[in-house]
Amino acid sequence: MRLFNRVTISLVVILFLVVLWDLVKPATSTLYTEAVAQYKNKNYQESLKLLLTAYQIDSNDTAIMSLIGWDELKLGDPKSAEPQFSRARTLTLPHPPVDLLVGYAYTEIELGKFPQALALLDTAHKEGAEDVDYYIALGTLHRHSGRNRDAAAAFRAAVDRERNNEVAAKNLREIFSVTGDVKNIQVEFQPIVRAQSLTYPARVRGEILELRAGGAWGPVYLTGVDLTPALPGSYPVDASTDPSDYERWLDQIGALGVNTIFVSTILPGAFYRTLAQYSKIHPGAPLHLLQGITFPDPPRDDLFNHDYYNACRKEVQDTIDVLHGEGDIPPTHTHSGGLYPDDISGWVVGLVIGKTWLSHVVTGNDQLHSDYQNWEGTYFTVPAGNATEIFLAQMLDHAAEYEEGRYNWQHPEAFATWPPLDPIRHPTESTLLEEIALRRSLGEHISAPSGPYDDDDAVSLNPLDLRPTARFPAGYFAAYAVFPSYPDFIERDPHYQAVPDAEGPNPFFAYLRDLKAHTAGIPLVITDYGVPASLGIGHFSPSGFNEGGQTEPQQGQLLARMTRNVYDAGAAGGMVFEWLDQWFRQSWIVHNFETPVDRKPLWMDFMDPAESYGLVAADPPRGGSHPLTGDPLEQGWALFYSDAKSGGGSIFQRVGDRYDPARDLKSLSLDSDEEFLYLRLAVDKLDNDNKGQPDWKHVNYLIGISTAPSLAGLTYLPFIAPVRFPMGMTYALQLAGPEASHLLIASSYNPYHVVPVEGLPYQTVLSLKHGWKPRLEDAGTFEAQISEPNRRRFGRDGKYFPPERYERGILRYGDLDPKSPDYDSLAEWHANVRTNIIDIRIPWNLLNVTDPSSLRIMMGIEKDGTVTTTETPGFVFAVFSYRPLDAAALRPIMQQGQPIADALPGLTAPTAILAAELKNTYHWKGWERPPYNLRVKDSYAVLREALSSLPRSPSPGGQEPQKKAASTPKALQKPGKRT
Repeated sequence: MRLFNRVTISLVVILFLVVLWDLVKPATSTLYTEAVAQYKNKNYQESLKLLLTAYQIDSNDTAIMSLIGWDELKLGDPKSAEPQFSRARTLTLPHPPVDLLVGYAYTEIELGKFPQALALLDTAHKEGAEDVDYYIALGTLHRHSGRNRDAAAAFRAAVDRERNNEVAAKNLREIFSVTGDVKNIQVEFQPIVRAQSLTYPARVRGEILELRAGGAWGPVYLTGVDLTPALPGSYPVDASTDPSDYERWLDQIGALGVNTIFVSTILPGAFYRTLAQYSKIHPGAPLHLLQGITFPDPPRDDLFNHDYYNACRKEVQDTIDVLHGEGDIPPTHTHSGGLYPDDISGWVVGLVIGKTWLSHVVTGNDQLHSDYQNWEGTYFTVPAGNATEIFLAQMLDHAAEYEEGRYNWQHPEAFATWPPLDPIRHPTESTLLEEIALRRSLGEHISAPSGPYDDDDAVSLNPLDLRPTARFPAGYFAAYAVFPSYPDFIERDPHYQAVPDAEGPNPFFAYLRDLKAHTAGIPLVITDYGVPASLGIGHFSPSGFNEGGQTEPQQGQLLARMTRNVYDAGAAGGMVFEWLDQWFRQSWIVHNFETPVDRKPLWMDFMDPAESYGLVAADPPRGGSHPLTGDPLEQGWALFYSDAKSGGGSIFQRVGDRYDPARDLKSLSLDSDEEFLYLRLAVDKLDNDNKGQPDWKHVNYLIGISTAPSLAGLTYLPFIAPVRFPMGMTYALQLAGPEASHLLIASSYNPYHVVPVEGLPYQTVLSLKHGWKPRLEDAGTFEAQISEPNRRRFGRDGKYFPPERYERGILRYGDLDPKSPDYDSLAEWHANVRTNIIDIRIPWNLLNVTDPSSLRIMMGIEKDGTVTTTETPGFVFAVFSYRPLDAAALRPIMQQGQPIADALPGLTAPTAILAAELKNTYHWKGWERPPYNLRVKDSYAVLREALSSLPRSPSPGGQEPQKKAASTPKALQKPGKRT
């Protein structure tokens, strides 16, 4: 009876569920149909929302699960897509739908599970998959596996089925490095023909390099530039594949007067094809290639880790295949891969293998393999050395073995290194632990941080520890990247300071001569040297080679000097770093405030020296429309405030002298781009005594800027009579003349402070405010923005090197018109007395905008130093004019209380401001793809002239610099207030 009752109840439940399903099924069907429509319209978020509702009703509908997976995949979330596809596949076995299998395969590709993806695509093919999605997935899988010929065939099949499919077309363009229509691409590989006899187009002879031309060998001095073709919006792995870019650049590089291009990794195929074409067209003056083969950092500092070691060997082989026109390589962390059918091996002058590792990598690897002390290979030996030198010798040996074995060719080889790893002992450069011991001995309370430590004179890689054998006639050379401002020992060693070149004391030249002495017997090639033309400064150099703060003409003058230094030191060649400005690069001095890091390529930071080393600038197009000349016909300005006095709602506090027209504010207009915030202030008349310049002794201006309204800042501004701003002002911009204009920061928003050293109160450090969050405050002050390019240091001999700081908020006066007497490529503001307009540009970093492309601003510092951010609700501005009073200037800036003459928005009383008007905010539009214009800098012409007088043959052993009149460029003076 009980069994009968249970069966009866079960049947009733089943019948009820069947009836319920008949009612529910139409609901999910409607939701699914609408979700499909949203998906087809690329509204993936809306589609997913509908599907999740349907999934709550029926969690076993495989069509719903599959489309959820596709939506999540399209939204960039393969981890969430994977379980949806997996469960749907299980429920549809043994014959899962093709679209489910293809989506699942896409997901596994995104997650790096390539064998699983291949199995899914094989199953899909057996189930009859022939659509566009299948072939794109197959092509994508082949690209990741380094099978670009198979990938190209798959993407061609996709284009055959859907001619305008941009995903397939984009992949084909990248694989073949072409532009335009991909339908008729024809690329053929020539069969490999191994040379009958050992061939090498360049060789080492003593301390110089030689090239073979017309059957005879002749000496060559390599002059060149470094090329990293990462355009704005891209990392090097996404380097340009447009042949027209390389055609233009190679023409310009050739016209510069150099004979070599250095690249640190494999570039897209368009570069090698264009280089071959250029050198064929210019047989008398070809451009040679110095090819780098870079490696990533090893896991746990172990260069002999099995997988890492083999990956490095594979990178060596891939690079050599590329040079010989046989490259079919996968994408890596440094390059996008592709097909390389162009043989340029005859123009290659050398291979530079490895990277400029931080010292902890070398130290860690040497400790892990302390028993590796010598090694003997076929082409290289290490009679006595350390484990890292042995690793490098094995990589060089493998390169020689692979190239000779497959092609019967050789090229001169070197490993990449830099001064922190040189074999020279530097008395002014202590290690971190040595410095801590010295500081403790003086009474400082300091604990040693956890490692690893990247010391600049703790471990060495000595090029002379590697020896080429008789089997390697192409030869071996030393390759160093040397910059004048780093490490500190280059500028601080008294022996280096005492050595002059033709223009005066020059530690950079002295170090090069010392380095050449320590590489005697083999050629020395300087693979990187340069200085940036940035506004921000990363390091001060006592001899004037500052890392930043140089105008473009000054950059050219310093590059010309350094180019001659490299030659006179006896090097076999030198490469200027670099050809293009690089938006993705980050310098230590500002990188904390460039976040999110993955969005850094989307904007240019003029305060970051690392981004401005190029001879070619990548300028936002709008910047060219705002040359700071005060042209009233300029386009792009948005009127933010206009003169309200005519409406009778505000008052103008006249002083009663002839300078009142300069205090009469007419309008404030704004604009912005990927590099700057632009302000334009118009007044009635700037020059009222007809002296051809503004009346700065009688009129000053103050612009309050709130970058975080109602979130942070001070409610009162400096200099002027107290005026309350409930939303807070984070910055105060004072215009008081070419030598006295500043961008000040509210103390409640300043992430830095100068603090005494614990135990040594007479010494100070500039420190982040760890564990700090900015606030809206009534009490406080506006402070100078201080930067510390050179931190306090102690030499091994105990000598103290105090910190060097400067006020980075001092605004440089000038305009951007090269024909103007006020021309200054670093200019931030200018006043035009003819048009009565003051133009200003402020680098985003000076306003602590951490990413203008997504409107992110700094909003605090975590205890570990991480910068926290938020999206700005928009910027608020207020403008004031006032008569500067000598007596007031002697008081603290918050207590000067100088009477306001005029304001925008207008004043209703001497100490009030129209609060309603301050609700106006400037809210620019973010971006995902930055526009840019490439522009040859002024430094190019200066360097070209210097190169034209440089001898074409090397000077083994170096030579004494020729004396000439010393000429210190206009601004090798220290920028800002340096302390």
